[in-house]
Amino acid sequence: MTRKRTAAVAAVAAALMTALAACSSTTVVPASPAGGSASPGTTTAASSGYPVSVENCGRTLTFKSAPKRVVTMWQAPTEMLLALGLENHIKAMSGNYAPFPASVAAAAKRVPSIGTSMAWPSKETVLSEAPDLVVAQSIVGYSFDTSYGYASVQQLEQAGAQVYGANICDAVHGGALKMNLSTPIQTLRDFGKIFDVSGRADQLIAQLNAEKQKVVTAVKGQPSVKVAFYNGGTGPLIVLAGGIYDAEITTAGGKDVFPANSVYVSKEAFAASGADVILVGTFTGQNFATLRSYLVKTFPTLPAVKNGRIVQIPVDDTDASITVMRGLTEIANALHPDLKIPVPAA
Repeated sequence: MTRKRTAAVAAVAAALMTALAACSSTTVVPASPAGGSASPGTTTAASSGYPVSVENCGRTLTFKSAPKRVVTMWQAPTEMLLALGLENHIKAMSGNYAPFPASVAAAAKRVPSIGTSMAWPSKETVLSEAPDLVVAQSIVGYSFDTSYGYASVQQLEQAGAQVYGANICDAVHGGALKMNLSTPIQTLRDFGKIFDVSGRADQLIAQLNAEKQKVVTAVKGQPSVKVAFYNGGTGPLIVLAGGIYDAEITTAGGKDVFPANSVYVSKEAFAASGADVILVGTFTGQNFATLRSYLVKTFPTLPAVKNGRIVQIPVDDTDASITVMRGLTEIANALHPDLKIPVPAA
């Protein structure tokens, strides 16, 4: 993975600045729009509700009909669009950085990829798709960094596309620190309105809220647990803190031992953290056993190490997307193992 793509992925999934899913008994399956008979991946003709407008990152986006040539520049909003049954509206997507959740994996395979896990598509490549909507994780930085040959938001708008920032508005200036468990809910609600599938969006949002409530109810009255969310590195160490990570840890009945703006911490600071539980956030390709061995050998006096409370958490599950409550539940079980809360399906 190149330095630029690694930094961007890690900004959301590895420290917020460096590089949601049904209940356990069900799976989120893309469905026909509420009130329509179209097959998955299509929407009905423009309804009398158009035009519609949504507020996004300080701008008003207005749509006369559902966009039909969408280019997605980040995996999380791609997953959300697929979960809403909008496969046929996606013209192309940037390369994914992780396996897609099982509930949308088949649909994702049918969407052309114009990027890789190492780089976003170039300006020329994106413009050649003639998109009417470009969806990205942030409208500042990341896939719009012109110094890397990417199209800017202004260039896309001049070419006739609208640009929607899903989850973060400004990735460059700490915008990821504002992410919480409601962030993907708002994105799903906006997508429902833009594509006239609000019924399906409401259904998915209700599932996610129900999954969250199961955790909230289960951990009520449990003692607070001091948590370190480790993501690799041997000095300094990479930690996941702030934003969506702190929201999940706090909701699960824990307290992050590091400040919200932490990215790298020294060995000394990690050793002095007093963490009762160490969550080990892993990306595809990272080996949990290797990371765990390093922690055990390097920090033998930490309560989490002495008590064997080092738990793997796939970082993909904690993203602000359709698996976010899966990650929340996994964290809650790591902090309170006696609860054994059923983990939602991917």
